[in-house]
Amino acid sequence: MLLTYTTNSDTLNLDDIRQTANLFLQDYSIDTAPQLEITVHFVSDQKNLSCVKEGNSCTITCREPAHFFKAFNMVLHHLEEDFHVEETPNFAKNGFMLDCSRNAVASVPAVKKLIHMLARAGMNQLLLYTEDTYEISGLPYFGTYRGRYTKEELRELDAYAQHFGIELVPCIQTLAHLRNYLKWPQAEPLKDSADILKVGCPQVYDFIRQILTSLKDCFQTRNIHIGMDEAVFLGLGNYLKENGYCDSSQLIQEHSAKVLEICRELGWKPMIWSDMYITSNTKKGYYAVNEQTDTSSWKKPDPDLGLVYWDYYNWNQTIYENMLRVHKELSNRTVFAAGVWNWNGIAPNYGKAITCTSKGLLACQSQGIQEVFTTGWMDNGAETPLEAIYPGLLAFAYLCFHKELSTPDFARFFADCTDASLDSFMLLDEFDSLFQGKGNNLATDNPSKYLLYQDVLLGMFDYHLQGVDTQSYYSNLAKKLEEAFPTVEKYHSLFEFYHALALVLADKADLGIRLKKAYDSKDLSTMKAISEEVIPRLLKNLQTMHMVREELWMKDAKPFGYELLDIKLGGIATRLKGCQRRINSYLQGNLSHLEELEQERLPYWEAEANYPHSQELPLRENLWNRIISGCDLIDTI
Repeated sequence: MLLTYTTNSDTLNLDDIRQTANLFLQDYSIDTAPQLEITVHFVSDQKNLSCVKEGNSCTITCREPAHFFKAFNMVLHHLEEDFHVEETPNFAKNGFMLDCSRNAVASVPAVKKLIHMLARAGMNQLLLYTEDTYEISGLPYFGTYRGRYTKEELRELDAYAQHFGIELVPCIQTLAHLRNYLKWPQAEPLKDSADILKVGCPQVYDFIRQILTSLKDCFQTRNIHIGMDEAVFLGLGNYLKENGYCDSSQLIQEHSAKVLEICRELGWKPMIWSDMYITSNTKKGYYAVNEQTDTSSWKKPDPDLGLVYWDYYNWNQTIYENMLRVHKELSNRTVFAAGVWNWNGIAPNYGKAITCTSKGLLACQSQGIQEVFTTGWMDNGAETPLEAIYPGLLAFAYLCFHKELSTPDFARFFADCTDASLDSFMLLDEFDSLFQGKGNNLATDNPSKYLLYQDVLLGMFDYHLQGVDTQSYYSNLAKKLEEAFPTVEKYHSLFEFYHALALVLADKADLGIRLKKAYDSKDLSTMKAISEEVIPRLLKNLQTMHMVREELWMKDAKPFGYELLDIKLGGIATRLKGCQRRINSYLQGNLSHLEELEQERLPYWEAEANYPHSQELPLRENLWNRIISGCDLIDTI
């Protein structure tokens, strides 16, 4: 294979691109068409990405390295075909934000693998969301025991991403979401409340200058995301005691102005999440902004401070268009953030991700937005494995080059990027589609999580399973996942984990209902079968699931944080064994009754057991500590 490169740009290093292309080729097993000649033209003002292949000759014309690698990947997957592909990038920047702050800090090899995936998909930006998970000289408690990135690791990743034409952008926090650092005595002077920095405090701005200075040595880009979202109790803690009440709209304006000044001094070009500027002005929810909303009297940021409009929830395009209008009135730079919905619990929600992303990106095109990225949050402890992001991520990438999602074309694109079947990956969407049906879970139900973790003696969520055949549902899903193994060979461990999860849920999802029914009717033979047959089978499948999840974690992330997932999964087995002992004691006559099974099963949500239920009322609980017990895990005193 012969590759020839030309460029009219003074900034492109063709030798670097040539070496990176050779590195890129290591992902492929190519024994055919060694005579293929590929000519690559980099044209700085090129709008379209063009790839023409005829026989053993191929010409790629594009603007930037990320687009070249997208076309190169397509060629390498279709060596025996002739084709002429023209695609128009809808945005100047299209990226992915990886959450490295919810206990799982992606390992350096995992991030490099992700960079290869982004290159295949034609994406040119990767944001690393790190609240306190990066090294700051002189702050030993910042990210301690959390697997923080060293400066050397960040520099290594930054250089690696640059080879592929991908901008690595630090995504940090400079106001809220800093609970993990503020819990240490060293940080006490910085606190407004447990999660929020104290606005106006000189030590706070010394701290922010320190972290911004440190990061400058680790990244080539001058773009930076400095957070500032969801500071709901801003100014209501130590600030209130020391200064009295000040409206949050005034505080966010003052704080962002001071941080922007530091950024300017250091050469950073910052952006922030926009919700505090919206909610502090309207005194309503983030998306409660109607078409008549007048922003002329609002407290506004400096127009050069980029505002990131994040919306992973709405499926009405007019909401996106109106929110983008408001953002453009507040800032000269509006950035849009979608979501891959890997944070629904144990399993991803692809239907929600694709529906909302489609509407959001169409609105961005209509409003002329040029910077977009999608987010991969790891809520409540990174329970969903990293590879499960791919359908949501690649749907976003596809829509950055197309107006709408064409299923056959997208399936081919997905296979080219992952070497796996889209249909097989989409099976993972079914774990939480129990009530709504595959692809239709816009309500974001997450039964696979609370039915996995809930205590079978307590049955806190059992009310909502009335009339739902969970045994057949999850047994059928397990069968489909097993049949899919040959189509996802590169992701065997991922699908082995979800196959084991389906087997566990087939036995456990309605176990509390079966157990209480048997207890109430004095059906001792069924209770005996649950103790001697069902629970041992459950424990065996759970052990498989647990061990494979550990394998996936250690492949995806640094080991820090796994200890909590280990405790969560181990806790299921511990409680099942405890349940088994309680049943046996009752059957043996050592207990006259089981109080837990005499507790009335009340609705967890204010919803009747009718399915499919309204999409406006999610049957969703994503906090483990609320699922496992009606008692309080955390002492409030």
